[in-house]
Amino acid sequence: MFIKTVSAVAPLVLLAVSPAVVQTKSNAPQTKSITIGSFEYLGSAIRANSDGTTGVASSYKLNLDASAVTVDPISFGNVIFVVKGSSLSSQQGGFPIITTGPGCGQSGIPLPAPPCSLLALGGEEGFVLPVCATIGTNQTLVQNCVSVALQLVSKTGKNFSFQLLDGETFCTNGITNVFVLAGNNQTALDPQCDVNNVCKGASVPVVLHVLPIQNCS
Repeated sequence: MFIKTVSAVAPLVLLAVSPAVVQTKSNAPQTKSITIGSFEYLGSAIRANSDGTTGVASSYKLNLDASAVTVDPISFGNVIFVVKGSSLSSQQGGFPIITTGPGCGQSGIPLPAPPCSLLALGGEEGFVLPVCATIGTNQTLVQNCVSVALQLVSKTGKNFSFQLLDGETFCTNGITNVFVLAGNNQTALDPQCDVNNVCKGASVPVVLHVLPIQNCS
């Protein structure tokens, strides 16, 4: 289920966040890549289940903002979160289009709409996505995800193009895969949580890579 307001049990919600950093490579005859946001594993927390037992909930977030690099918002036909082989998509929730524009391009959001942010929740009860941690001794959380993934799919599923602010036409892949991976010396993703379980999160930029313009013809 996808909703437009924050809920404790909603698997995916739109949030108001600060714009993600957007950059292009300079001093080159053609832009090689653009960064349009970030993908994060925010961390996990212990929660009460409806039957009175304790469980774990995990949070995964996508931030999108291409306003510093493109003329118009970039549109995607599907956004898919993948955790441990399970997936949750915007199409499943009835959102045919997600954009990098304010409010993810959704209507009915009060103006001024916030930058696009999708929060996907995973849990042991009533959630599509699984969790990335288990409860260890002394009610501590043990992280157990080696990676989490995100897939951005164009409206047609094929390569597509759009205009950059400098007038350049940017052609890119119809499907872009983004991974947050555990470090070389880590057995699982580290959301950098303190003793109070306040986490900085583990994140990577969302980058679109250029293709020869003829690939979008």
